Amino acid sequence: MGKRRLMTLLLLVGISVVFLLVIIISRQETRKHVGEVDQANVAASRMAAQTPIPHFVTGIEALPKSLQGTEVDGELEVDAAGHLKITRGVRNLFDYFFSAMGEETLPVIVARIKAYIHHKNLPALAEADALRVLDSYVAYKQALSQMPEQQTPGTHPDIAVLQQRLSAIHDLRRQYLAPDVVTAFFGEDEAYDQYSLARMSILQDKTMSSAAKASALSQAMAQLPEDLRQRMQADSQYESLMALTQEWQQKGGTPQELRQIRENLVGPAAADRLDALDQQRQAFNSKFDQYMQQRQAILSNPNLSTDERQGEVEQLRTTSFNAQEQARVKALEQAKTAGAS
Repeated sequence: MGKRRLMTLLLLVGISVVFLLVIIISRQETRKHVGEVDQANVAASRMAAQTPIPHFVTGIEALPKSLQGTEVDGELEVDAAGHLKITRGVRNLFDYFFSAMGEETLPVIVARIKAYIHHKNLPALAEADALRVLDSYVAYKQALSQMPEQQTPGTHPDIAVLQQRLSAIHDLRRQYLAPDVVTAFFGEDEAYDQYSLARMSILQDKTMSSAAKASALSQAMAQLPEDLRQRMQADSQYESLMALTQEWQQKGGTPQELRQIRENLVGPAAADRLDALDQQRQAFNSKFDQYMQQRQAILSNPNLSTDERQGEVEQLRTTSFNAQEQARVKALEQAKTAGAS
């Protein structure tokens, strides 16, 4: 966890739990790629009926405006037996073309992808695998678009409703996609979504102490796949610390309770560093308050000229703070002066 983050920890307000909800909903592809056919399907059908599908050789001829100047995302890899490796990169490749939904019809996009696959000169087995996965992925996306819309949640979302929707999407994927495709395409997403729901549930639980929440959040994080956990641990811990610190402040908690929150969430060593930063912050605030009192006395001295007052204030600042602190002090001075005017 970066020092700058930790220094600002207690000065920030807690993060809203709804933010995580937005992440979960936005991660679902209902309004992206082929999932947008619930809004564009009628127009796309009319366009398809009126416009013949172009003949593509590589699949990247005359790309729609949103894809011009970009490179095809994802990859098609082949294993030792000549079959397609089912990876997240395959989904990324499909979604790259599907992102132009609305600019082009679904039949045109699918024709682009099939041409691109064929142009890659894959072994026959691998090409057949890619086309089969593409067909099942399109079918899944179309089925997903038919799911009822989730109402925009309020400030206290119903976690049970969210879990029900994620479960429905979970089952839909397995209805249309092979198990290895589900794992490669959505395994990480599903792990993240379940963690996000668990985090929301923990933070909203009024029966748990802040320290108990910290411990539960740490356990939920530990259950994530290793790669995903390493990528998101620092940010997630930081957000949880902000939320639990705000909760601790609102409850008027003790220093011992804050220490326990930190230990449960980030461990004793990181808690020691946070404690040290608290002490540094408190020492700086005390020194700054004393400086501001002395500064005010100088500025109020009628026996000094304007230049003399300014000179003494600058000298006081130089002798009271080191070079790094002085920049911060000047900013705080300006903020206080602006607030008083």
